[in-house]
Amino acid sequence: MKIRRPSEKTLRILKMIALGTLIIGIGAAPSPRAIARVFRELKISDSPKNRKWIKRKLYGLHEQQYVSIRDDSYTLSEVGQRVIAEHKLWALSIPQPKKWDGVWHIVVFDIPQEKSNVRIPFIRHLQNLGLIFYQRSVWIHPFPCEDEVREIADFQGILPFVSFIKATHVDGSHALRKYFKL
Repeated sequence: MKIRRPSEKTLRILKMIALGTLIIGIGAAPSPRAIARVFRELKISDSPKNRKWIKRKLYGLHEQQYVSIRDDSYTLSEVGQRVIAEHKLWALSIPQPKKWDGVWHIVVFDIPQEKSNVRIPFIRHLQNLGLIFYQRSVWIHPFPCEDEVREIADFQGILPFVSFIKATHVDGSHALRKYFKL
């Protein structure tokens, strides 16, 4: 099932539901504290129009199967949990030390055909982290990135097909040093 990336406001609502801070039943009168928190979190004013928008948004999240309703409260569904987890992956970044230690960190992968549908999302995540394409299925970065890439590969279910290499010499390192401003 392909999941469309939700808007920032939708993600904030899903995070509030995940934390258990949003307990509102459909048709039930939400507590004033819950509504006030939603307005504060979304940085919108408390108005009848915005209250109606929030109710429609919550109903839409239920219809899209991001949330399920139990005992007059919203909980994240498996789809909603996956959306939150994927959002966390997009927020990952590689910490950059002040001084480069001269070691290139290389990610190599060979994703089997039956898992080919995750190849492009995996590559997009590598690009988002700042790794650059070196050769087919070979990506490179000057700073340690193994933990971040492992987390992404594990989420995609391809961790066994990803390998990590550390090298002190790489052909074309002059261009790489220039690209990474080292």
